[in-house]
Order: sequence, then structure tokens, then C-alpha cells
Amino acid sequence: TTAALAGVLAALTVTTLAQEPPRPTLKVPPLGAGPYVFDTAEQHRLKVVVQATGLSHPWAIAFLPDGSMLVTERPGRLRVVRNGVLDPTPVSGVPPVRAAGLGGLEDIALHPRFAENHLVYFTYIKPVDAQRGTPALARARYENGALTDVKHLLVTDVGPAGSSAVNARIAFGRDGLLYMSSGGNIGNLAQDPSSLRGK
Repeated sequence: TTAALAGVLAALTVTTLAQEPPRPTLKVPPLGAGPYVFDTAEQHRLKVVVQATGLSHPWAIAFLPDGSMLVTERPGRLRVVRNGVLDPTPVSGVPPVRAAGLGGLEDIALHPRFAENHLVYFTYIKPVDAQRGTPALARARYENGALTDVKHLLVTDVGPAGSSAVNARIAFGRDGLLYMSSGGNIGNLAQDPSSLRGK
């Protein structure tokens, strides 16, 4: 009968799943003191020096005039590294971030006249609801370990629930303009000229 056949198939499925070997996990060796030297396929030799440890999913770096670094962490924290030492206190004033998958607090760039105006620009996933977020570009003033006067310059349109790859990069061009890209594993929106997502 149909019920008996369904029972046999369910039993076979359970047995098969029970016998399936465990999936291998990626073992990440601890980071040593370095430095490390790598040869590339293009026959370049790269020397990599560890600048700081203790960061959680660092996403981008902006170098301040004094040589210290602003580092974004994907979970939504902005950190400062001075002389190879991570400041234990995150920068205050970062707006709420939706950190899920590859998205969170992302890119950061200093205004070309940062020494005069202290303006920083950053991208992040702005929460929309419990299931969604959307790439946003914001500007703030960075002074005394805090972001103040945070303003949104661009908030992209909201994708469907569960859409992914909503990352955003920014860079100042030689023309002084700020350019932003937004990630695109979001169905047909990347091909839709009326949407800012996937551009």
C-alpha cells in the first residue's frame, strides 16, 4: 500500500542519514607572529605583516593621518588600531547594523580633506525588519573616538526576504567624487536599471 511504501522510504532515509559520514570542518590554524612571505602566480613576492589581532571579521581599513587605522568589523563595530595595538573600546556612534551572512558594517573611506573636516564615509547593512536589511551609505564626523552627526546619503531599495550578497564598497575617485557599488545575488534586481541593488 501507499502508506507502507512511505514508511519504508522514511526508514531508508533515516538509515541513510544516520550512516552519512560527518562533513569535514575547516581547521583554521592560529595566526602566528609573522611576517609571512608569499609568492604569487604573477611572480611577485608579498610580505605580510600582522598589524593587530583580536578583531572579529574585519571588513575594511582606513588609515588616519597619524598612522593609526579605523577598522570595520562585520558584526557592527568600528575599531581603532594604534601602533599595532587594538583599542579595546569600539568607536561609539555607529548606527544599528544588520549583521547576517556576509553583510554587516562594511567599507570605510576618509574624506580627501579629512585632516580639515574629520568626515568619514561608511557602508553597512541598514536593518529594515527582522528578515531584511539593505545597503546604505552614511557620512559622519570622527573625533575623540566617536562618530557624530551621522547622516544617510544613500539607502538602496529593499530586496526580498532572504536576499543575500548585499555588500557595498566605496572609493573616492581622482575627480573628488565618491563612488559606491552594491552587491548583487538578488535575482533580477541587478539587471533592473530602476533598482540601486546590484550596481
